[in-house]
Amino acid sequence: MNQFLSFFLVVSASILLINCGNEETQNEVEQEIEETNSRYGNKNVSFPQLSEKVRTYTSQWGAFEDFEAEAKAINNATISELKNRTERLMNFTDSIAKKLPDTLAVQSIESRVMVAQTRAHLLDQLVHRSRIDSVKLQTYIEEMNAATSNLFVQLNDKFKKDAIDQQRIDTEKKEIEEQKRMRDSIFQQEIEDKNQR
Repeated sequence: MNQFLSFFLVVSASILLINCGNEETQNEVEQEIEETNSRYGNKNVSFPQLSEKVRTYTSQWGAFEDFEAEAKAINNATISELKNRTERLMNFTDSIAKKLPDTLAVQSIESRVMVAQTRAHLLDQLVHRSRIDSVKLQTYIEEMNAATSNLFVQLNDKFKKDAIDQQRIDTEKKEIEEQKRMRDSIFQQEIEDKNQR
């Protein structure tokens, strides 16, 4: 009887271990299917519209348009898509950080580029982990969207500020020219008055 009980316990334990192993494998398969089918980010994301003046400069800024396209494309993407897209996004942010045009090399834009670059690197690291926290992934994509939006806002603001500054300079020049013409006119009038006496 003891042998039968021992045999029964061994067989029961084996079946239990096999079932536990199958359950873990099944959970892993279910998680992989979920990761394959799940989409992350905001499929309706929209970034601030860049002005025509900004577009003139960004079209000559190596990799900026590629960065913009990838920043949009990480939204509504699966994890397998994100693995490829975040690598490209990271490379593009590295490139725009290195090739920042002199016209755009102001503190506010440099810092926004640096934030976008950091966000891209963090997102890339997260999607390449063996186990991915989907809530954290969603948060990281939202932070990347915010970093991109903030960069676009700063680009637009820089050119708005430049236009205001230029308008002020032009106005001051016109006022100075007007004052000079007035002085010249008054001086000319005085000369004429003296000649008539």
